[in-house]
Amino acid sequence: MTMDQVLTVLQIAAVIFLIIILYHGLFIIVDLRKVMRRVNDVTRQVEDTVMKPISMADHILQYVMEYIEKDKKSEKKKSKKK
Repeated sequence: MTMDQVLTVLQIAAVIFLIIILYHGLFIIVDLRKVMRRVNDVTRQVEDTVMKPISMADHILQYVMEYIEKDKKSEKKKSKKK
């Protein structure tokens, strides 16, 4: 074999290896997209789980504050009538 033939065989082998690497890279990227989509779903579920009690507490606190404000207004009206 001459040097030109060896270089040609090496170039062909390099191209074949490059094709194989790109092929595997494609599958890795698709799998990473699936994993990232699942991570986003889990993150959204955790966020919903954490935010639900906080939201409930916020609504309760808002209700209590409105009740206290109404009570103060009614006390002011009662004191003015006297």
